[in-house]
Amino acid sequence: EFLSRLEKTASRNEITQILADLFKKADSGEIDKICYLVLGRIAPNYAGLEFQLAEKMVARALVLAYKTGIEKVTEQYKKMGDLGDVAEELASAQDTGHRTQELSVVQGFEILKDIAQESGKDSQERKLEKMAGLLTQLDPLSAKYATRIPTGKLRLGFSDMTILDALSVLEKGDKSARRQIEAAFSVTADIGRIAQKVKVGGLEGIRRIRAEPGVPIRCALAERLASA
Repeated sequence: EFLSRLEKTASRNEITQILADLFKKADSGEIDKICYLVLGRIAPNYAGLEFQLAEKMVARALVLAYKTGIEKVTEQYKKMGDLGDVAEELASAQDTGHRTQELSVVQGFEILKDIAQESGKDSQERKLEKMAGLLTQLDPLSAKYATRIPTGKLRLGFSDMTILDALSVLEKGDKSARRQIEAAFSVTADIGRIAQKVKVGGLEGIRRIRAEPGVPIRCALAERLASA
């Protein structure tokens, strides 16, 4: 529902407020995962963890999940131009609303991460089956966004920087803490970890952040000086 609100919003300030509301509702064990998911990822950028799922494969996952033909999926995709919209429509046609259990953010995230980590012989088929399995457990709106994430089509119109603003709004009610939060992000370029630190320990939680081996520092523009 939050992703749907974000998609319909063009104003950067409104997007920031929606994200802040989302972070307020999230608990400390899921806020990091939410940060990755709203950016269409399942790990920090530097981790290089990609889904390796082409649109044709995701279309096949829709066929498996909703027990339909590839011709129907292809036809709807041509008409709608978005596999997420196709997934929502197919899921709506079959949705009874009687799921035994709603997936939590963490459960959905772990399935997506598992899909991305699949490798080796027959890995594409395993990805396909797991993606279809995930879709069958989701309501139509959730299926729409879960379909868009692996295809890289989430495109909600904001970046890491907006998330930093939202974390400031979460803590201070405005963007006054943005510079402080960004300083921590520059030292540890992992937006999920920064969000988790803010959620658990507030601004005090990020003051203790130091550079760590294996975690990149964000590049900054340099100014040439007259001497060393």
